Amino acid sequence: MADPLVEKLSTGEWSPERFRRHLKETGAPLVERVSADEVEVTFVDEPGDDAMVTLSVVIGPRAGFNPIAGEFAPVAGTPFRVLTLRMRSDLRFSYMFVRHGPTGESVRVPDPFNPPPRFSECSVERFSGASVAALPDAAPLPWLDQAEARPAQAAETAVLASQLLGDERRVWVSMPPGEFPDGSALPFVIHLDGTPDHSAPSVRDALVRAGLVRPCVVVLVSQPAPRRDKELLCNPAFSRMLVQELLPWLHHRYPLSRDPGDVALAGESFGGLCAGWTALHHPTTFGNAILQSPSCGYHPDLTWGTGAAELLRRSPVPTLIADCLAAETAPIRVFHDVGELESSNTHSRWLDHVLTAKGYDTLYREFAGGHDYAWWRGIFADALLWCFPFSSVDRSQV
Repeated sequence: MADPLVEKLSTGEWSPERFRRHLKETGAPLVERVSADEVEVTFVDEPGDDAMVTLSVVIGPRAGFNPIAGEFAPVAGTPFRVLTLRMRSDLRFSYMFVRHGPTGESVRVPDPFNPPPRFSECSVERFSGASVAALPDAAPLPWLDQAEARPAQAAETAVLASQLLGDERRVWVSMPPGEFPDGSALPFVIHLDGTPDHSAPSVRDALVRAGLVRPCVVVLVSQPAPRRDKELLCNPAFSRMLVQELLPWLHHRYPLSRDPGDVALAGESFGGLCAGWTALHHPTTFGNAILQSPSCGYHPDLTWGTGAAELLRRSPVPTLIADCLAAETAPIRVFHDVGELESSNTHSRWLDHVLTAKGYDTLYREFAGGHDYAWWRGIFADALLWCFPFSSVDRSQV
């Protein structure tokens, strides 16, 4: 079924100029409800005469953009190409268009009628700069909306030199709104895969202004691309760097609490794996772990393949889960979210069962989407509310 506006375009009732103006004013993609819990979503591109266009979305087995079968169809007599898909009405997802040239070259671009939102650039190149669609019944992310409308001031930047790792990296430190004397003891969150324009400080500011979380410092730690995969995969040396070098460096410069209950380590994907594993092994330093779609199926000996050898393969228990099972219950609190449509959710559910059975204080959530910053940016607000809620006692001291 064609979208009603595309129908008007194809019959000539609307000119291409009017259709283009409507898209720029109201946004894309076009959405038409077809049942109580399904919609038809029409994506529109204007790629030029020689290009063939396909769609890629961050939902599917690939930790990145998954290609959708079928190409955009031309709308006769116009420069537009369209693709209509039936979808669950509660999805939120990042997506890109792939324009294929006549000689086989291709380029990935955001939706020209739905520009990437603020905070769309991230440390992992393949996720950066995507458009985001929030379908009619998607759970709202109000604190992200406020963060996008009123971003935090630029964070202080510095270079941390590590003797343990023999390298250096950028660190950005964002103080909460207000004035804090040197004798303060502010809670803080260290966020892995940091960038100077990360959403976390702005989400924090929105919550602090609303009086819902304690004023907390956000520390963003960069992961240099060539070393990221090695650093974040349950690496004892990297975890020691955080504890023995980054923490003293921060305490020397900022009025931070030394209570482990006031310290959170956060990350997404590999970063979430590192946050959970590091907190488990250093509970006297990190009293809170924020795991967003953690790669908790990781094990260094785990390989994938097909063929007869698979019939004899014995898969080891993933590292983070195995270590949780083997260790005494640590005094850490765990916030854990994952997309119900990403391939890692089986391991996330497994990890949550282990943590719950061992008596951890944990909050586990699944969202209607994939391995996606479109959700992580907003749900980070719920993690801060879990870690550092502004209690009545806190209010009385303001």
